[in-house]
Amino acid sequence: MIPFTDLVAPVTDEDIDWVCELMQLKPLDEARREFLKVRETRDVSACPGSGKTTLIVAKLALLARRWKSSTRGLCVLSHTNVAREEIQRRLGGTAVGQRLLQYPHYIDTIHGFVSRFLAKPWLHSAGIPLTAIDDDLTHSARRRALTLKEYRTLNNYLERSFTSLERLTLSSMDFSAPLDLETFPCGKDTRMYRLAASAVGSAAREGYFCYDDIFVIAQELLSRQPSVAATLQERFPCILLDEMQDTSRQQNQLLSQIFRRDNESICVVRVGDPNQAIFEHGDEAGDDSFPDSPRSIAIADSFRFDGSIASLACRFAYTPILPTGLQGKRASEAQAAPIPHTVFVFPDDDATGVLSAYGELVLQHVPSDVIASCAVSALGAVHKTIERDPQDKLSPRTVGHYWEPYVTAKHPTTHRPESLIDYFRTAKQRARLGNTMHAGLERIGAGLIHLANLQSPPVPLRAESRIHRQLDGMLSLTPRGLRIYRKLIDRLLCQDEQIDQAAWTSWVRFIDELGVLIGGGQRDQPDAMRFLEWHAAPVEDTESAGQLAPAFNHYRYHYQERHVDIKLGSIHVAKGETHAATLILDTYNRTHFLKALMPWLSGKYVNGGHCDNDGKRRRLMEMYVAMTRPSHLLCLAIRKSSLGNERKAQQHLEQLQAHGWTVHHLNRDDSLGS
Repeated sequence: MIPFTDLVAPVTDEDIDWVCELMQLKPLDEARREFLKVRETRDVSACPGSGKTTLIVAKLALLARRWKSSTRGLCVLSHTNVAREEIQRRLGGTAVGQRLLQYPHYIDTIHGFVSRFLAKPWLHSAGIPLTAIDDDLTHSARRRALTLKEYRTLNNYLERSFTSLERLTLSSMDFSAPLDLETFPCGKDTRMYRLAASAVGSAAREGYFCYDDIFVIAQELLSRQPSVAATLQERFPCILLDEMQDTSRQQNQLLSQIFRRDNESICVVRVGDPNQAIFEHGDEAGDDSFPDSPRSIAIADSFRFDGSIASLACRFAYTPILPTGLQGKRASEAQAAPIPHTVFVFPDDDATGVLSAYGELVLQHVPSDVIASCAVSALGAVHKTIERDPQDKLSPRTVGHYWEPYVTAKHPTTHRPESLIDYFRTAKQRARLGNTMHAGLERIGAGLIHLANLQSPPVPLRAESRIHRQLDGMLSLTPRGLRIYRKLIDRLLCQDEQIDQAAWTSWVRFIDELGVLIGGGQRDQPDAMRFLEWHAAPVEDTESAGQLAPAFNHYRYHYQERHVDIKLGSIHVAKGETHAATLILDTYNRTHFLKALMPWLSGKYVNGGHCDNDGKRRRLMEMYVAMTRPSHLLCLAIRKSSLGNERKAQQHLEQLQAHGWTVHHLNRDDSLGS
């Protein structure tokens, strides 16, 4: 096999100057230039706001510019398609950008790669149909395999064992015994196991698989045909894995088996931030830990925030940031005084003044143009719906206890809405927030494909990586369907037409017809008609007094003649975002979030040396993620009792102030106390 280093020339300083001019990048420091030049296996640990995605695109552009092979290519994998979208945005109009998006190069999600190159080929060779790789459709197929009585019996048993039929995962390609006996609540000879195995196995025989089932299928192929790994190494001699900290043990083991990092003929570059591994599987990389210190590059300076936020957040990095700690490089605007990063101390039984006090502080200190261009947020580690009890001495437990209208919403990139109109609303929102219509087009397409599958087509449709292109091609032979589809896009995204009930009622019959033309199903199917039903948005996008109403889950605070909309949500959902200001809310899970972190806030502890269990480690990482979201203002909202008894509280307050925090006590009768 020809080594990777023979397929691309070394990157020179002149090459870096070229890509900086092409992408309009600021001058790069030594660590970033080293990342762009490296042609050997490396791990890159990049802090929040370091421009990681932009650097990845720049590196890909440099490699593609000098690439020598027409049959071997770069492979870029992540958990989302952010890299592809960034290439389209930054380099879409250039020759090098077009080369990156075409054969022989491959840019997709980890799931997409495993499905295309491993799972689908094995299923085809084994004569097993592939009907759908989709969690919802697979769960439906499993339920259909049981009678109603059997399903209820099994479901009741699984619920008592704190699981469900939907949470069972395929562990073997032996469909007669497809479940892991170590994790299933009872033995193989029991009736409950036989029912569950029958449901999961029956769905698999019909070709229905959940998203994570593809890793089991891929492992089956590798175990039967070990040479496949060498074939993929030949096809992709350079692999770049983004957001490495969010890679599960299962994903990491499979990718490490294919692209061995001790193989000197290939280049494996893993990029991420170990301090942002806040998802449950983030620490399960197994023996192949990230980053690999002897072969790592650290990028520890952030363009998102200045030194004041960096110094507050740095002590919460679970893994110490070397060599100099987290650095903030955002240039501060000329101002009379620095922005006061503030701790709001509120009475245990009254958190109602927190958001208004925060809103007032934002309007007083954050520049208006920054507020207009970037979100102002309030985040909690716990945001699930919990009924508020006025007598509850542990309240506030969740984000909604700070503002009653808050509604728990699933992550927008993973949640499948229950109605098509919600797909369309999300599409309009994404198109408005982005620089292109791509995100909106993909969301419209996803909704239409789900509609088509609900219309009982002969074969369920599978969404490809670029859904709009897929639908446009499918409808090219159906002029009427293509006209309806393009007119729908024009009205939703180009004309930005408001969707009211009258408009929706007039659209439904055409959209129902469009679904049939896409999938070949039948009109007026009950599930499809429920999916097409009208319902109002939680907060209508209507104008009042010449002003747009606040968006969903946004609290509006008015101060004099100005206002600010504060976006409420969870820390997990905010990961990867940049905010103008961030307020971290004290929530409850076994203990109050900020109370548990008081030793770090007070300066007693630094980094993860004192995290003796997963709960402490997770809280520390969640705090780090939340504290590194804002560009200008960082705030905390903490219960008075979380500071400790009177003597301890005074001590903690003095320590907070010594570390750079401003402290405001909130009373019941005003916004900002003394």
